[in-house]
Amino acid sequence: MTPNELAAIIDGQTALVPDSAEIEAFEALIGARLPDDYRAFLALTRGGRLRGRVVFSLVGEEIGAERVGCVAGLCGEEDCSLQERHRTASDCDIPESLLSIMTDGGGNDIALVLRPDRLGEVFFLDHEVSGGEGRPTLEDAEGKDWGYAIRFASSFSEMVAGFRIA
Repeated sequence: MTPNELAAIIDGQTALVPDSAEIEAFEALIGARLPDDYRAFLALTRGGRLRGRVVFSLVGEEIGAERVGCVAGLCGEEDCSLQERHRTASDCDIPESLLSIMTDGGGNDIALVLRPDRLGEVFFLDHEVSGGEGRPTLEDAEGKDWGYAIRFASSFSEMVAGFRIA
């Protein structure tokens, strides 16, 4: 699947898509520049729920074991709002320097790294495995003590390329 194909099956496509000024304002809010491929995707859609079933797999899982729930964007719908996800990140155990950009069907977050040294990497955050006290760093969340941040893809585009319509 391509980012354009994903954007085309998100509900609410009649809404005006974000312009570059709106995307830049969001970047100012979070204090980081988004990866170019993800910025381009945000310019296609405001985010929302999918029309149809989009599936993916993590390493070691059977093909199509997981499904995409909500695709976040610059929308007003609280569940799918990037602004809201950024605001509540510490309450949801999202590791520092990550931005939740999607959820799977079970409510697990899919998050994008904003830190310059790992910019654009994508992680699946398994909330059933998370543990520990406070908001972890990415390295802590990947480590054996927490172990709930699973590296999913090296970029947004690579992640979406692994999506399939079921």
